[in-house]
Amino acid sequence: MITAYVYNSCTSCRKTDEVLKQSGVPYARREFFKERFTRDELAQVLEGAGLTASNVLSRRSRVYKERDLEHADLTDDQLLNLMVEEPTLLRRPLVLDGEQVIVGHNEPALREMIERAQTA
Repeated sequence: MITAYVYNSCTSCRKTDEVLKQSGVPYARREFFKERFTRDELAQVLEGAGLTASNVLSRRSRVYKERDLEHADLTDDQLLNLMVEEPTLLRRPLVLDGEQVIVGHNEPALREMIERAQTA
């Protein structure tokens, strides 16, 4: 089962959502700005995907720039706490299927994921 973590105001998320909808493949969708992650839940999602908080840190977000996180020496644990507090720090969309993880809108990778789901 494909799971997409999205933010409705995000252009990349809307593109990914549209590709998934048009594919007809069933998928779970979670708007993580409305239904926020708990710290443990986000840690589990990232760990299950083989990712760290550093791997999914949005370095283009306003909060990243405002807090000057580029020059902060933060651990993944500290980043995780910040991501729960400020979801804009999490790159999006985040799409998982148990085999692959896609961070950001990557249509070719998404189509491969959909094809796997359709043949499973």
